Amino acid sequence: MDVGNVTDDDVPAGFRSIAERGWTVRPSGARVLRAFDAPSAGPFGDVVQEEYSLNGRGMTDYDIPESGPEREAILLRRCVAYARACLRAREDADLGLPVSAYISVSFGGLEEDTLTANVTFCGVHPGVRPYLVDIEDFTQEAILVLPPSERPAG
Repeated sequence: MDVGNVTDDDVPAGFRSIAERGWTVRPSGARVLRAFDAPSAGPFGDVVQEEYSLNGRGMTDYDIPESGPEREAILLRRCVAYARACLRAREDADLGLPVSAYISVSFGGLEEDTLTANVTFCGVHPGVRPYLVDIEDFTQEAILVLPPSERPAG
């Protein structure tokens, strides 16, 4: 799928408001979307786990076809658009450490036959194991990584 023509209009309204609320830094140093910053969250093994756990969300899919290429295209457009909007908001927040977006697409549901998608965000912290060490280890899902430097304008 060509993601070059994805725009902010592809972001579902609820996800758009998450991006618009921006980012914050938790006491641990975790960069978290402000909408997901819960003081009682945790405990976490490390700051990377904290980031991907708090920032991760499944993409809205109740309003799209249950299967087929149209479902795949809409899910990917929504995920990429949401990820880009959040990464732009992250840049505007100037929180120091860069953050990447991770989009995963896999089959789920009761019969493992429904294409689903998730988006999360985390940074690379010195001395802490990264979220993705080897993308080739993921054989049951497709993963797209959007580093901070690869997020075109909306």
